[in-house]
Amino acid sequence: MFARSSSRIFNVINISCIQSRSARAWVRKPLGSPMAKSKMFRIAPKKFIPADEKAEVKRLYDNYFHQMKSLRHYFFEQSLEQAESGEVAQMKHRLEEEEHIRLMEENRLENEKTAKLREEKLKIQAEKTRENILASLINKEEETRLYEIQIEAFLEKQKTTPFIQAENIEKAIEEALANPVDFNFAIDLDGYVYRGRETAIEKIPEEERERLRSN
Repeated sequence: MFARSSSRIFNVINISCIQSRSARAWVRKPLGSPMAKSKMFRIAPKKFIPADEKAEVKRLYDNYFHQMKSLRHYFFEQSLEQAESGEVAQMKHRLEEEEHIRLMEENRLENEKTAKLREEKLKIQAEKTRENILASLINKEEETRLYEIQIEAFLEKQKTTPFIQAENIEKAIEEALANPVDFNFAIDLDGYVYRGRETAIEKIPEEERERLRSN
C-alpha cells in the first residue's frame, strides 16, 4: 500500500514543478517521454576543438591511462604477494618441490644413461688400442726378424770374403807389388776405353778395344 502511494507521488512530482521562494524549478520529465516537438529536427552544431587543445587532452588521457595501468599492475603484484603467504603459497611450494624431485630423478636417469654410453665407448676404444698395439708389436717383431736375417747374411758374406791375415801380410804385399793395378783410364770420341796410365793406343788391336755400350 505504501509502495503504491509513493510511486504515485513520484509520478506526480515528475509531471509537476517544485515551487521555490524565487522561481519554479522544473523536475526532468519521465524517461519514457518522447522528444519535444520544438527539438525534433534540431541538429546541434559540432564543437570545434583547436589542435593544441586536442593534443593536450590526448596527452592528459595517455598519462591517466598509463598511471592507472601502473596502479593496477602494482595492486596486482601486491595481491599476489599477499596470496603467496597463504594456501596459494603452500600449493606453489608443493608444486615446486614435486617439480624439483621429478627433475632430479630425470637427471639421475640421464646420468646413468650417459655413464653406460661412456663405459661402452671406453671399452671399444680400449679394444681398438689393444689391437693397434698388438699389430704394432707384430710388425716390430717382423722388422726385427728381417733385420737379423740381413745381418746374418751380411756376416756370412763377410766370412766368405778373403781377408789378409797377420801371418800372410808379407805374401800379400809381395803379390801386390808383383801385380800392380792401375785404375786410370781414358775415353776417346768414339767411345773406346783405354785402361792404364802407360797404355799405348797403337799397340791395342781395334777388335780387342773396349767400347762403352750406349743405352
